Amino acid sequence: MAIAWFICSYKRDPGAHRPTRYCAMDDFTTTITEEGGTWSETEVLGGYALVKVRAEQTTLDTIAGTAGFFRIPIAKLDTQLSSLTTAQRNAIKARLEAMGYGVDELTSTLGNNLGQKTLGDVLRFAASRRLKPRYDKISDVIVCDGAVQTCRAVSSVDADVL
Repeated sequence: MAIAWFICSYKRDPGAHRPTRYCAMDDFTTTITEEGGTWSETEVLGGYALVKVRAEQTTLDTIAGTAGFFRIPIAKLDTQLSSLTTAQRNAIKARLEAMGYGVDELTSTLGNNLGQKTLGDVLRFAASRRLKPRYDKISDVIVCDGAVQTCRAVSSVDADVL
């Protein structure tokens, strides 16, 4: 079994009685659990989730190749991002920006060089807040624009998937 961290979105559950959403990783739950694997997540800013998955390498590769899933190329929280290429670090930074974290906020918290930070530093930053979701009946969508909410701790997600 292999371990990987992903960033993915939440999806609308079309079969739900009332407007409901779920972590997109749930689409892979059957495959992951049939292999004896598991996954855990925390919701973060922008309607995204940080997800840690233990599954067969082929399943992790399938997930990584699925639209809407961003695989972080390292899995241990204490691993320095300096072990990644500049392109990989830039992709992580770009993903954080796309999730709604501002460039100034990223720089003031993580500095100018992500290579000096660990994966844990970056994931804890990403899990620093989220916005409460609500259903917009007029446009029939679930939007995340409510009050600031706390996220489940990255350490808790990490401990769930060993």
